[in-house]
Amino acid sequence: MREMGVRELKATLSEVLRAVDSGNRVRITLRGRPVADIVPAQPTPAPQSWLERMVAEGRITPATRPKPAHPPEPGKLLPGMTASEFVIAEREAER
Repeated sequence: MREMGVRELKATLSEVLRAVDSGNRVRITLRGRPVADIVPAQPTPAPQSWLERMVAEGRITPATRPKPAHPPEPGKLLPGMTASEFVIAEREAER
């Protein structure tokens, strides 16, 4: 690892960045005391979708059961039936 002072870094910044870009590491000192390391950047991961990001953060859990091949047919609201009556009838049918 190459070591240099702040003054030398300022004078040769472009050269130092080219060296780091090719994989070298550089330690920067201030009055002989190490204060920073300049290292090659890590590759940026491919962007994730919001769903993948939420799963990775543990904020949501993906489904564990597969989707049914044929979802159930929705019920039909009969003429003269209110929405409340329809919901009650659907619930009773599920029991």
